[in-house]
Amino acid sequence: MPKGYPLVMHGSSSVPKEWVDRINAAGGKMKNTSGVREDQYLPAARLGICKINIDTDGRLVWCATYRESFRDKPEDFDPRTPGKPFMAEYAKYIAHKNQMLGSAGQLEAVRKSLGSKR
Repeated sequence: MPKGYPLVMHGSSSVPKEWVDRINAAGGKMKNTSGVREDQYLPAARLGICKINIDTDGRLVWCATYRESFRDKPEDFDPRTPGKPFMAEYAKYIAHKNQMLGSAGQLEAVRKSLGSKR
């Protein structure tokens, strides 16, 4: 890894078709979407990439979950209602991305390297 120069992969969301399809089924109009294949994350990290930006994927999870809630419960105007299923979906998304990014199961090693006692 280059010393003193962090390398970042910008625009690296995978834009999963399943989330785009869910958004479109709930009234969205996303077309011609694509992203970085998830199997490219670890090879990039091994070449020195230290940050992989994947924010769009998280926003897809949010958008699909909220659109589905608004579609399925049009009488409900409480923004907390879709928040509950979103948190469950987002937790699954984060666990999956941790696997794909190679960071799953690393918490204790990180704590140890930082000298954390928690």
